[in-house]
Amino acid sequence: MDRASLFIGDNHESTFSFDETLPPLPLPELRDTLQRYYAGLRPFGTDQELAETRRIIAEFETGIGAKLQEKLKERAARMKNWMGSWWEDYAYHTMRLPLLPYQIMSMPCQLCHVGVPERPDYMLKSLARQIYHSLEFWDLVRNENIRPLSSNGGRVKYSSALYKQFYSTSRVPGEEQDHIEKHFLTKTEGRTPTHLTITGKGRQFTFNCVHEDDSILTAPEILVALQRIRSMLDYEPEGDGVPALTHDNRTSWAKNRKHLLNLSEANKQKLKLVESSCIDVCFDEHQPQNTEESSQLCIYGDYHSRWGDRSSCIIAFKNGHYVFTGEHSCYDGTVSASFATFMQLSFLEVPEPNWNEANGTKVVEVQELKFDLDDTLKSEIKRVLHEIDERGIDVIVTFEVFDDYGKDFMKTQKLHPDSFVQVLMQWAYYQMHQEIAPTYETALMRHFYNGRTETLRSCTNAVYEFLLASGNKNTTDEQLVRAFRAAVMDHRHQMDEARKGHGIDRHLFGLWCAAYENNLDIPALYDDPLYAKAGGGGNFVLSSSTLGFTPNVGFVAPMTLDGYGVFYSITSDAVYMNSTAYRDSIKSSARKFNIIFMESFRRIRRLLEQQQNDSKL
Repeated sequence: MDRASLFIGDNHESTFSFDETLPPLPLPELRDTLQRYYAGLRPFGTDQELAETRRIIAEFETGIGAKLQEKLKERAARMKNWMGSWWEDYAYHTMRLPLLPYQIMSMPCQLCHVGVPERPDYMLKSLARQIYHSLEFWDLVRNENIRPLSSNGGRVKYSSALYKQFYSTSRVPGEEQDHIEKHFLTKTEGRTPTHLTITGKGRQFTFNCVHEDDSILTAPEILVALQRIRSMLDYEPEGDGVPALTHDNRTSWAKNRKHLLNLSEANKQKLKLVESSCIDVCFDEHQPQNTEESSQLCIYGDYHSRWGDRSSCIIAFKNGHYVFTGEHSCYDGTVSASFATFMQLSFLEVPEPNWNEANGTKVVEVQELKFDLDDTLKSEIKRVLHEIDERGIDVIVTFEVFDDYGKDFMKTQKLHPDSFVQVLMQWAYYQMHQEIAPTYETALMRHFYNGRTETLRSCTNAVYEFLLASGNKNTTDEQLVRAFRAAVMDHRHQMDEARKGHGIDRHLFGLWCAAYENNLDIPALYDDPLYAKAGGGGNFVLSSSTLGFTPNVGFVAPMTLDGYGVFYSITSDAVYMNSTAYRDSIKSSARKFNIIFMESFRRIRRLLEQQQNDSKL
């Protein structure tokens, strides 16, 4: 695996060449979705609850649901993706919570895997290399030279549209609803911003990333600029901490942003520079000692130096640890994983720069961005930072590597690795809490026009049967293994169905949006207690996703107070896991969950191997 074969395309095929040719996002038939929805409720309802829900579904199907389905059909007739902007508008942009720590995606950059020192004395050099390789990726995207994604020998093609929201993009706050502002352009579309922003100790700086001939800066040139900025941060007073305002609730930040813009014309120009820069980097003064600490600190670090609205950011800790963060409404975790893999391969394959070249380079002009502030905004900055301190660390982040085995062993059992992990994850929860968890897993939909994700309700009926069997003392080992295999196979089937457009939740979400936008009463289906009990409306207790088959893994906060975020990647011989839970839950514990999760891996291996040995006798 090398970066050229994975990422760099030929000159005859644009990064976005597949996008307009992809099929429309399917709109399921209402009856099919409702049947799938009801079938998935069995693990969560009593007979009485299920009967009542069946009545509600029947009324919905023949009444308001049929009318809403016609609205969606009309929309699908004029739009290749009938979801349009609804997902961003109503799943993300109406939320008023601060983005950090509740809505941001984070992915620790594990330089240890590629032999790069994670030390304070090497930090500026490794950051110069981080920025240089990030600029390489940016340059590939703007020249449309990233290889377009496909699988199955090119038979299945994927959208690359979300790459355009990775750089030079911000989520701009609104008093009631946010929106995305994208400044990035490919070269065929026009001129894109070529400056980056670097923040630290409450101050913000910018410099241009390209030469006069439009080639990107070298790592030694970037190092000189970083040394100058770092010197100013070390020997000059801290700044006003304007980025802290972005970590307020979205309504208050929208009002303060408007006030900031109204104070001066200079503020408008500087804010545009901040929100449109191609790359955003934050110097964080903390010094995490390992991947778990950097995972935790990236959502609780130097708030006065993080511009929270940016679609992507490199968090650079003082001792050479890094985390990539992303604003989730702009793109999904697959884009983050792709970027992180490119970065790691770049460190692995591209030789160490000749840092002596820095002595003879032309000095890059660095500009500090100082906003005009009045007493109101100075007071607001203090208030936000005080509230952040008062809140403390309320999302607990853990990182574990289970290295007893990985996908190689799972494949010897003829079981799909992701489904294998999903069933064990739910088993760990069941053992810990003695209950069934409504479980969300991301299903990739980028093989449809402007597709993003679908929800797989991962607690299928076969998974439910396995969990019940595991809790029954009369279940033999042979029966438990049989139930586990059936659960894994059923999960894989349901994932395949979801990816074909036969999911549940995006369709139900679209029906809700159709009612909302047409000023109709929200149907009783969405008020049914069993709807939320089974995870609907963002009530999944286990929120999970696989980040693929490299060591790169990331995380977001759990969906519910007593829930977990469980995110993992699977290599040949290990499973990498970031798990999250809320501090204020009296029920959940990410660390205890991890212990049970890893022991479940060990136990199922023993059972699988035991059954294999028994079958040979």
